[in-house]
Amino acid sequence: MIHRNSDEQGDRLVRLERRGLWLSLLVMVLLGAVALLAGLSSDPAKALYAERLMTLIPMVIIFGAIWVNRLQHGAKPAEVKEQQRAMLNDELRLIATQYAFRAGFLAMLGALALFCLLSFVVTLSWSAGLLAAATVTLGTAVFIGVFLFYDRA
Repeated sequence: MIHRNSDEQGDRLVRLERRGLWLSLLVMVLLGAVALLAGLSSDPAKALYAERLMTLIPMVIIFGAIWVNRLQHGAKPAEVKEQQRAMLNDELRLIATQYAFRAGFLAMLGALALFCLLSFVVTLSWSAGLLAAATVTLGTAVFIGVFLFYDRA
């Protein structure tokens, strides 16, 4: 009976983490899209609108954190720590993390190479900050997406 309760708690932790990762992916895509909209827009009104959208994204994070933490009611902190430690040391999870790191790193390198090649063909008016933001956002989104793909459900 205790073992079954421990398995249920482990499943709850996995669901909780996956919800958090989906929320992180959503926030990263929103931040990247709004940053690109603000950086690429030549219209000052659109850039101002994008900056105002950036102030709403922290609200998405707060409400998302509340939504993600709904599952933690009734859990004892010692049991949760033990389950989290076991979940982080899981072999399949470590393999998923390795694939995700590799894919995110290669996506960032590929994006930088693509931006460099495009700069020879087309004159890009991107600032260094926008280029860095786009690269980091792409790498992080790829990392989270690949981790969610390879991680156990």
